[in-house]
Amino acid sequence: MKNKHLKSTVVSSWHDSGSNDDISYNKGTITVALAGNPNVGKSTIFNILTGLNQHVGNWPGKTVEKKEGYTAYNDRTYKIVDLPGTYSLSSGSIEETIAASYIVEEKPDVVISIIDASNIDRNMYLLGQILETGAKVVVALNMLDLAASKDIELNVEELETHLGIPVVPVIAVKNKGIKELLGVIGELTEHKRTFNPAPLYYTKAIEGLVSDLSGRLSTYSIPFTNIRWASIKILEGDEHVAGVLKSIISPEDHRYIKDIQSKAESLIVDIADSRYDWIHNITSSAVKPSKLNIITFTDKLDHLLTNQFMGLAIIVAILGFIFWATFSLSNPLAAWLSQFFNLLDNVSVKLLGSAPEWIKGLIVNGVIGGVGTVASFFPLIFIFFVFLGILEDTGMLARSTFIMDRVMHVLGLHGKSFICLLVGYGCNVPGVMCSRVMDNETDRKLSVIINPFIPCSARFVVTSMFVSVFFPHYAWLVMIAVIGISFAIVVLSGLLLRKTVLKGERSPLIIELPLYRKPNARTVGLYAWNKTVSFFKRAGTYIVSFTIIIWFLSHYPGSTIDQSVLGIVGRRLAPIGKVIGFDWRILVALITGFTAKETSIATLSVLYNASSEQALGVALKQSITPLVAFVFIIFQTLYIPCLATIVTMKKELRDNKLLAIGIVYPLIVAFLISFIIYRTGLLLG
Repeated sequence: MKNKHLKSTVVSSWHDSGSNDDISYNKGTITVALAGNPNVGKSTIFNILTGLNQHVGNWPGKTVEKKEGYTAYNDRTYKIVDLPGTYSLSSGSIEETIAASYIVEEKPDVVISIIDASNIDRNMYLLGQILETGAKVVVALNMLDLAASKDIELNVEELETHLGIPVVPVIAVKNKGIKELLGVIGELTEHKRTFNPAPLYYTKAIEGLVSDLSGRLSTYSIPFTNIRWASIKILEGDEHVAGVLKSIISPEDHRYIKDIQSKAESLIVDIADSRYDWIHNITSSAVKPSKLNIITFTDKLDHLLTNQFMGLAIIVAILGFIFWATFSLSNPLAAWLSQFFNLLDNVSVKLLGSAPEWIKGLIVNGVIGGVGTVASFFPLIFIFFVFLGILEDTGMLARSTFIMDRVMHVLGLHGKSFICLLVGYGCNVPGVMCSRVMDNETDRKLSVIINPFIPCSARFVVTSMFVSVFFPHYAWLVMIAVIGISFAIVVLSGLLLRKTVLKGERSPLIIELPLYRKPNARTVGLYAWNKTVSFFKRAGTYIVSFTIIIWFLSHYPGSTIDQSVLGIVGRRLAPIGKVIGFDWRILVALITGFTAKETSIATLSVLYNASSEQALGVALKQSITPLVAFVFIIFQTLYIPCLATIVTMKKELRDNKLLAIGIVYPLIVAFLISFIIYRTGLLLG
């Protein structure tokens, strides 16, 4: 039902969270942080509030996604900040550190704690920690319809009374309660609403330590205004808080803290017990759990999907369909965009008229060609993220990860990397971006680096052309060999990199299996749109710029590509290429393939003076042997990623050393594998 009183308003919110620019707020702006466990409807509420008036970037210095946007209600502007989904504020992960730091250091006017009404006890653990920071909190009690279906009885008024803070019933997927939620926030900030949170006390021993620590910390100028909260965090062994205090407090107090933290394991258990006692005291009379043993649709479907063989077959079939559908739907759109830019090329040539050829070439092949390359990614990336959004919104993404984890574990990889690798067969760009679904930083970076070893559709275009020319009767065998070799490199690289530059054990898969839900079109659409816009904002400028540079290098100082800088470089590298059977023309084609893999075919057509793909095939058969052709197929499958992928890797890794490894390592691997194949082929005659 459309809410007449709730509207989104256009405010200057397209802000790069990684920059130092300040956002200029309207007078009276209320900053609201959304906090909650994963899968409690946080993204749905955020999207309802902000609509298209939101920005997605990264938290400064982190790879975790930052979402913020604006909405207006009752002549007030609300800045909405979506904190990472987390189960606590204990700084055990990047997400927990970000959420805690924002609430404590940025001090939003109000924190909305979103709670799943069907699982209140677990959700309230985070609420208790948020209240300990001293923040003003409003509870958005979501999924009331789900709680009712489970025969859970809730008394919202009594829950609000026991908590001492506002509790607003919400059904986010139906846009119910959102207007009331904003109204309560406004009342709370204007001191028209009672806010007297139920105190959370610990055991006598812990309270004594908290009192002692608070007394010591109060003598320093620390960045945490809530000294009691900082003291509790120290008792929990919070490394982030301890790290902040290290350079402020005296060596004596630092030793005291280290001594306390050496006993943190037993203290953490006592603190957690006290928090659960607090939860029980509040919910015991306000929440009456179901006494019925209700078998839900989720239970029935999960019984099928968690079967070792049936579940695997179903997930592979679903993901295979998505893979097929993504390209079936995106290819016609990409072809239409290609026709549009071809038309734009022709129009540009006519408009430029008698302008010098270099200007025509720069504008048509450089600028327009670069923009066309960027635009060609749009349908693929957007459609893929629509499907990924549907998987996430329905609860299937978590299940596919859970089911594939066993298989990926055998290969030395994380369960969540399966989806990213599958996506890479279509395009490595979304495959690399997909790594954000991983919680562990080492696993995520490993996924980014190994994904380009998966042959994308552009590489398959090049492979298919060479296979049709040199191996028409064994095409299927060659394709299986290419896929097999590339996947073997993925597995071996994962094992090698874990023992060298990305040391560490594979993190265990800890994942919540949410209830199955109908996908929300608004949530999925905004998810896909923001992911796609994020890619183009990050990669677009780089790709266009490098495309122009490559155009210059392929046309100067000579008038033809063989007389250009690329041609000269190709000839200089010829002795190295000879080791694996490549002449300078093959090398130049590989260099130009850096911008986009399929351009290597166009480069070879120019160098061999072939006017068609058929003519190129004839020229290649006269110039190179089937062995060299196969080596070329393998080399171009494994060597450096394309420009768009490298730009995306740079943004995701945020580490120049790892980026250099991600570029140089595949080049070394491609050369070594090609050398082995070529020399073995010569020995076998």
